[in-house]
Amino acid sequence: MITQTIIVVLIGYAFGCIQAAYILSKTVGEMDIREHGSGNAGASNITAIMGVKYGAIVGVVDVLKGMFAVLTVKWIYPGSPDLAYLAGIMAIVGHIFPFYMKFRGGKGVAALVGMMIGVNWKLGLLFLLLLAVPALLADYIVIGSFATFIALPIVTYVLGYPLIFTIIGVGLTILCFYLHRANINRIINKEELKISGVLKKKRD
Repeated sequence: MITQTIIVVLIGYAFGCIQAAYILSKTVGEMDIREHGSGNAGASNITAIMGVKYGAIVGVVDVLKGMFAVLTVKWIYPGSPDLAYLAGIMAIVGHIFPFYMKFRGGKGVAALVGMMIGVNWKLGLLFLLLLAVPALLADYIVIGSFATFIALPIVTYVLGYPLIFTIIGVGLTILCFYLHRANINRIINKEELKISGVLKKKRD
C-alpha cells in the first residue's frame, strides 16, 4: 500500500507540474508570466497579460491535468477511489509548487475543478458552478476561487474520504487565501482587475 501511495503521489504531482501558463509565456510571450501582472502562473493572469485566447488554453490544460491525474490512477488502480482522490490533490499541489519553477507556480483552482471532474462529473459540474457563479456575480475571479476551495474539505468530509484528506483540504483552503492575499488587498483598495474589464480589454 505504501508503494502504491508513493506511485500515486508522484503521478498526481507530475500532472500538476505541467505548467501551461509558464510554458506559453516563455515560448509565445518570451517572458516569465510570474514577473507580470499578479505574478501568478495561471489562467487569470495569462488572460490579463496575453489575452483571452491564451487564458482559455491555459484554463483548459489546467483542468485537464487535474482530471487526467485522477483518471490515470483510476485506470491503474481500479476500485481504489481513495488513491484516485489523492492523485487529484497532488495535481493541485504540483500546480502550486512545481519543482522546476522553484516551487512558485499557480493557485490550483482549475486543477481542483479538473480533479472533481475526474472523480465524478456531477462533482465537476458543481465545482465549475462554484467557480463561475460567485466570480461572475462579484466580477472578481478570486471570489470563485475562494468558493471552490472552501467547498473542498466540506465535500471531502461529506463523501466519507479518509479524515487526512479533509485535513489536507482545510490546509489547501488556508493556502488559497494566503496565495490570494494580494488580490484581497487590491479588492479592498478597489485596484483589482474585474472580469468584465479584462474581457473588454483583451478580447481578440
